[in-house]
Amino acid sequence: MLPRILHPEELQGFRLSNHDHCRLALLNRPEAGGSGCTVFLEVHDPCNRVPPHRHHHAAELYFVLRGTVIFHVEDRSITATGGDVVIVPEEAIHDLENPGPGRLYLLTVLSQDGGFAELLEHGVPTPLDAEDLAVLRSL
Repeated sequence: MLPRILHPEELQGFRLSNHDHCRLALLNRPEAGGSGCTVFLEVHDPCNRVPPHRHHHAAELYFVLRGTVIFHVEDRSITATGGDVVIVPEEAIHDLENPGPGRLYLLTVLSQDGGFAELLEHGVPTPLDAEDLAVLRSL
């Protein structure tokens, strides 16, 4: 496979459901039928909180591009800011929230896809807006 470049304007944002406020843009997915990691961009508005969940057989790595995030992992809470990396071990119940005041941007790597990319691609198309594109271009 040849290397490729994804420009911010080419990214397609999705929400997992009509009730979600988080926008996700798929950057890389495993080949059909293959195993491997999935990489995506997350955009969270201020005061947005992701419900508690876990990933079976997959660790999750979050690179904070911009903003502040509070992770709740099992019975601990940690705060991370731009430039920090947070690793959530597989099977750990976790959620995250954006305390604000601005949007939160995360680059997220899921070590095993487990059908997440397909779930995302069947979500609600929600384009990244001008603010999102400006932030991505400024990184």
